[in-house]
Amino acid sequence: MRYSTLLIACFFIVAANAQRTYRNNSVLATGDWYKLSVKQPGVYRVNIAFLQSLGLNTTNLQSGSVRLFGNGGEVLPEDNVVIPADDLSENAVLVIDGGDGILNGNDYLLFYANGPQQWAKDSVNKRFRHRKNLYGNESYYFLNFSGTGARIQNRPVAGAPNQTATSFKDRIFHELDTINFLRSGKEWYGEEFSNTPGGTLNRTFNFTIPNFVAGPVQMVSNVAARSNGVASSFLIRTNNNNVAQHTVNAVGTGTYDPVAAAHELAASFNLSQASLSLQYSYQPSSVNAQGWLNWFELFPQRQLSMAGVDQLLFRDWETVGAGNIAEFRLQGAVSSTVVWDVTDPLRPQNITGTLSGNEFRFVNTAERLREYIAFNQANFLQPTAVGKISNQDLHGAAAPNYIIVAHPSLLSEAQRLGAWHRQNQNLTTLTVSTEQVYNEFSSGSPDPSAIRNFVKMFYDRAGADTTKRPRYLLLFGDASYDYLNRVSGNTNFVPCYESDISLDPLATYTSDDFFGFLDDNDFVGRQFPLSLLDIGIGRIPAKNIQEAKSVVDKIIRYHAKESFGPWRNDVTLVADDEDNNIHLDDGEFHASVIEQNKTFNLSKIYLDAYRQQSGSGGSRYPEVNQAINNRIFAGTLIWNYSGHGGSRRLAGEAILEQDMVNTWSNSNKLPLFITATCDFAPYDNPSVNSIGENILLRERTGAIALMTTTRVVFAFSNRIMNNNYFRIALQPDANGVNPSLGDAVKRAKNFTYQTFGDIINNRKFTLLGDPAVRLAFPTLKVRTTSINNQIPVTDTLKALDRYSIKGEVTDAAGNKLSNFNGNVYPVIYDKVQQAKTFGNDAGSVAVNFNQQSNIIFKGKAKVTNGEFSYSFVVPKDINYQFGNGKISYYAENGNVDGNGAETTIIVGGAGNNPVADDQGPTIKGYLNDEKFVNGGITNETPVLLVKLADSSGINTVGTGIGHDLTATLDDDNSQLFVLNDYYEADADSYQKGTARFQLPALTEGLHVLKIKAWDVQNNSNEYRLEFRVIKDEELKLAHVYNYPNPFTTSTKFMFEHNRPGDQLKVLIRIYSVSGKVVKTITRTIFNEGNRSFDIEWDGTDDFGQKIGRGVYIYQLEVKDSFGKKQSALQKLVLL
Repeated sequence: MRYSTLLIACFFIVAANAQRTYRNNSVLATGDWYKLSVKQPGVYRVNIAFLQSLGLNTTNLQSGSVRLFGNGGEVLPEDNVVIPADDLSENAVLVIDGGDGILNGNDYLLFYANGPQQWAKDSVNKRFRHRKNLYGNESYYFLNFSGTGARIQNRPVAGAPNQTATSFKDRIFHELDTINFLRSGKEWYGEEFSNTPGGTLNRTFNFTIPNFVAGPVQMVSNVAARSNGVASSFLIRTNNNNVAQHTVNAVGTGTYDPVAAAHELAASFNLSQASLSLQYSYQPSSVNAQGWLNWFELFPQRQLSMAGVDQLLFRDWETVGAGNIAEFRLQGAVSSTVVWDVTDPLRPQNITGTLSGNEFRFVNTAERLREYIAFNQANFLQPTAVGKISNQDLHGAAAPNYIIVAHPSLLSEAQRLGAWHRQNQNLTTLTVSTEQVYNEFSSGSPDPSAIRNFVKMFYDRAGADTTKRPRYLLLFGDASYDYLNRVSGNTNFVPCYESDISLDPLATYTSDDFFGFLDDNDFVGRQFPLSLLDIGIGRIPAKNIQEAKSVVDKIIRYHAKESFGPWRNDVTLVADDEDNNIHLDDGEFHASVIEQNKTFNLSKIYLDAYRQQSGSGGSRYPEVNQAINNRIFAGTLIWNYSGHGGSRRLAGEAILEQDMVNTWSNSNKLPLFITATCDFAPYDNPSVNSIGENILLRERTGAIALMTTTRVVFAFSNRIMNNNYFRIALQPDANGVNPSLGDAVKRAKNFTYQTFGDIINNRKFTLLGDPAVRLAFPTLKVRTTSINNQIPVTDTLKALDRYSIKGEVTDAAGNKLSNFNGNVYPVIYDKVQQAKTFGNDAGSVAVNFNQQSNIIFKGKAKVTNGEFSYSFVVPKDINYQFGNGKISYYAENGNVDGNGAETTIIVGGAGNNPVADDQGPTIKGYLNDEKFVNGGITNETPVLLVKLADSSGINTVGTGIGHDLTATLDDDNSQLFVLNDYYEADADSYQKGTARFQLPALTEGLHVLKIKAWDVQNNSNEYRLEFRVIKDEELKLAHVYNYPNPFTTSTKFMFEHNRPGDQLKVLIRIYSVSGKVVKTITRTIFNEGNRSFDIEWDGTDDFGQKIGRGVYIYQLEVKDSFGKKQSALQKLVLL
């Protein structure tokens, strides 16, 4: 694909220090507007029939009011140094109305249009390079019928000529963009050359050049080839004469070697006839070598002649020079031949000349190259009608601090999100569609730079006042490396930026950073001087309205009271094995930053710290799979992974796959996912349904956002970016407020840009999610005020002693909040323990690392007027050595939350006043909710609920051998689940509580769970829970009945189902024995569990009248959110 920065069009200004001005209002703000498109440069006619096809009422249409606006169809400059046209520019047109001032009958207007494909002018070398439009095959213009329109004027006649032109150098290019090898970057390739079946090594391109002038023809050719070890070549011939040969370097066979090598050459050949046969022959160096044509350009000399052509675009370098005036002699002209000077395509000028026979002569200044078009007035091009568009005025919008650009099909959800931020986050939001942006900033063409320029308008208007600058940009819609919809199932909703490089997997990338470089000298393609991000950017890669709704729902729910919880104190680090422990070292490097804030409770899931298992599918870490699922279920503010990965899974051992994600039930505990791994979320590849995108887009569960990668990345560079993010995101400002997702990513990227050299690796990190969202960092403080009434807190926690702890909730300054009434969740940890890795693989080194994960007590207490207290007994199984433990606090009142930590308490030794207890805990087990009946049915991934009670408390410390709280599936010790971390004492009680644990996917059929629990005195008990698993694919009902039955005044309908957590529509029809419907009941229910008994009936009919006593039949029908139905028949008796 040819793309060039040589072009300087008349409405592009290159001036780094030029003052940028913007219209106060768009021309589209008022009046009626009609959009049309063109596909090639030329003179177009708009007649009455065409106007009517646009939907325009042409009755009494004043010809003087016709106005045409548009900026042509060329690609906008990516470099901010080049100033593009602002809004839509008016184009001069020629109106043919018969002189009556009314457009009717056979009247029409003519205009010149630049097509989407352009030629970049190199004035120094007097040559052109073609510039194919990356983003569209059409240019757009806009018609309006108010005011007085600009008209094509006659160009002033120049003086006596000193140059003569009778011929010109034409421009021809061929480029067939059908292949993007890596599905990345701007460069596409065309025709293939190979020995593969059905392939060919030779291709011929035939041309007939009108009014040809014999002589040299310049050409430029660009090809690519893939050959291993030895270079291959292309031989170029014209009319069977050798012209030039491409020699294309070989490429390596490594995974990350360039997929092909490119080569470009310039050549010249003599042509003596109008027919040109251009032949490319690929000469492979091996049977598997392949070649591809990218493009070629031809510059033949032609006579200035209209013979055989309808319209003729021409120019002549040879006549250009200081003080030059040129005479052009155009052959084949007739009385209706017209020549326009279209050097400024917005303001064509009519050329006055003389016709002598069939030669039209005209004179014009030639101090610079001028562009002309000649045409006969019977041969015009026809535009395509797009239709009427609505008024819009992005230029007139008030300065926002949050901009959302959405695809039109997703606009309603984007507007809902913008409204929520405006109402709840005090942000000034502006939500617009991509079409609106294109109309005002790229003349209707879908150019990514239009979005950047739209945002830059508000940035520039703010000037030095940073408070008025936009802070966030959300790109609301999926993207694609294919801007032109060539690939099946394309996802080009809101465009992304693609790198210039397409052949090197290490250098190619997509990046939304492009939209955030807003200073006048910024350019994404320039490393020096360095461009820094000026705005926080995120993307929601939704492909349809349901995905968009799912993400917006999650964002709103993330800020709702149901998402409060102690999980907001937790951070999880996952590290891959092998590679000489580089990923584990990354985890420890990040841990050193995170642990500086003692309020965070850190969980480390290092693969080599678990036993590896081998199977037919390769090595696996099933305990890691379970640990990840458990952590997601329990909740974690941030989930961070360092290691190998891809779009389908993480790590070679598949520690995270889509099937795992599908089982998650963390709707109120959504983490930020950080994945320092290769291409976890290549959102611009329509053929890949990446696990990263799915985690964000899935309904209810998954993640609130991802800071992730889109391409192949380097481990060391990842470490720097990852760690910089932690340093910035976890550091609150002077007011105690942590940065938003967008601010944190922006600052982390900028700091990495400034301090570390790998800019390309940095570009590959992206924020998928809402940049204005702040992670759910609690803002208030919680602290301990006494232990067993000792102030300051100096007591030592000893085994089997009972302790009473008091504390308070404060503001950031430490002032007690006497109006805070809610709950506090204390977690008391034993000392830091040393864990070790196993060195499972040759590339893994066995090492020790620290963890503080053994829980002495986890509870809940009421906070009244800012104060709280709670009690507990220290388990017998603590580590008796003395050392620092930790009290972790989380508090909330439904509106605001806080946290805190105490790390000065000492834990160790045996107590002097042990609590007497020789009875094990009482145990009761359920699935999904407490409505479950032992032996009932459930879904494939139920949540286990274990209700526990004991006079001395439950042991969950996890240091005593065999004294864990466990659940064993089907008496299989390989299916033993440790529930210690999932137990929480009831409010204001250490003697009873509940463990909630997400079971893994279960097979269909009968199962039993053996639950074993220990109290702090190491007394134990067991409980067996039996159940039957029903596959989730089909909706199933069981135990359908009503109670009481018979009944007199009311009865409840009950049933079991395998859709816990789903919204179910229930329809109950009650029939008399004769088959008449006497009552219809409809309900929408939501049950966390598998059992419903929420529908009650009082024995009345549809009219509210009591029905007669007797036997009735009822049909209960249930429909799930997927539209699947199931029904059952039962009978009831009314007494």
